[in-house]
Amino acid sequence: MAIGFIGLGKMGAVMAPHIVAGGYQVTGHDVVAPPDLPEGLPFTDDLSALVTCETIITMLPDGDVVNQVVGRLLVAGCAAMVIDMSSSHPDVSRQLDADLASRGQMFLDAPVSGGVGRARTAELMIMAGGSETAFAAARPILDLMGTPTHMGPAGCGHAMKALNNYVSAAGLIASFEALATAGDLGIEPGRFLEVINRSTGRNNTTEAKIARYVVSAAYDSGFDLKLMAKDVGIAHALAAAGGFDGAVTDAVRQVLEDGLATLGEAADHTELYLQIAKGRADS
Repeated sequence: MAIGFIGLGKMGAVMAPHIVAGGYQVTGHDVVAPPDLPEGLPFTDDLSALVTCETIITMLPDGDVVNQVVGRLLVAGCAAMVIDMSSSHPDVSRQLDADLASRGQMFLDAPVSGGVGRARTAELMIMAGGSETAFAAARPILDLMGTPTHMGPAGCGHAMKALNNYVSAAGLIASFEALATAGDLGIEPGRFLEVINRSTGRNNTTEAKIARYVVSAAYDSGFDLKLMAKDVGIAHALAAAGGFDGAVTDAVRQVLEDGLATLGEAADHTELYLQIAKGRADS
């Protein structure tokens, strides 16, 4: 099977090689070739070269870019199944599913959780939305990158991704605030982590991020703050559309947006600690 993998950024560059290793004929595409092109992955900067592929996988910044890319492929006559592994709005996924179904093509939204580390080891959690038929067709490919779970109809994968990232962001902010407070009180970061990770307050941030990216001052997790803010914005919109006035969702969204305004578009999401700690020092 010929597969076109579109989007060779931090995630795509380490996901695509797993599909190659699974025996598929994969061609990577991006606007420019990544500086470290994965070995064994043919590359093209010509999108039209993927028109004859049987499956197209997108790993792009957002749904608008996905729409543009898929639209260009469809105009060129591409008849492939489309698997969108980006973080898009569920409404975009539902519309793409309808558009492709009208052409007799399958669609699956299949965003991921786990970051670059788990992408590299093929241990991603993959949240899929689409028909049972589309999920069954895509599963052998998805299995090569992690653990796929069918969430429901088209859009459900991206809805689950946004909700997961909202919960993760809430935990991240609470953990960073607690860490800064602990420091003010004279509690060493190592002691803080030792106790909290053996207590009910432990979470992904305390277990996997604070020591590695914050205490070390590396701030290089590979997941941008702007992407977390985008996902939480989607979660906030989903809650509002359902008539739920989510005070916590709104507060988390605001903290992320304030951090992004100060730290800039290129900031890693773990750099939010710097903003939180500075805010405490200035108050």
